[in-house]
Amino acid sequence: MAEESQQKQSPPEKTEEMLPVLEQTCADYSQYLDVNTDKERKMIEDSIEEMLTHLDEFCGVVDMVRSESNLALNKTLPELYERSLEIRKTYERIDQLEAFVNVVRRNVNMMEELVNQAERDYSSLNSIKSLFTNIKMPIFAPKPVAPKPEVRKKFVPPEIFKTDDFFPPKEDTKTSTVTEER
Repeated sequence: MAEESQQKQSPPEKTEEMLPVLEQTCADYSQYLDVNTDKERKMIEDSIEEMLTHLDEFCGVVDMVRSESNLALNKTLPELYERSLEIRKTYERIDQLEAFVNVVRRNVNMMEELVNQAERDYSSLNSIKSLFTNIKMPIFAPKPVAPKPEVRKKFVPPEIFKTDDFFPPKEDTKTSTVTEER
């Protein structure tokens, strides 16, 4: 048993021989652990610097959007609302003008029909016909016929539109002062 314990312990000669190999192995392993972090640190610092630049740009854009949205909400939006009210008034005036044009069109059509009827009733052909019937020549009037009394239709002018109904006169300050003095 004593021999076995001596075999387990390495002889001093082998330890001394392995010492340079062990030192060399330790030196090699220390080179693995010796890392130059300057390159990696420089890359990380550059990346952080770039991200900070982008962050500043983004904050600038956010501030600009905030100021523009405040401008839009506080100034532009109320102006747009006022303009939309003005446009509504314009639309109402356009509708009134369209109604006026329709009334004028109906009145013009009615007057045109009355003129056509008057032309049929009092056309120049009828006057030429009556001229030939009044001449006492046998060629043109084969039988003497007692003249019929002419019944003249009385012209009744139709009622037409008044522009004051559609476009009330605007009161001028000059006109109002003149009427007040009288």
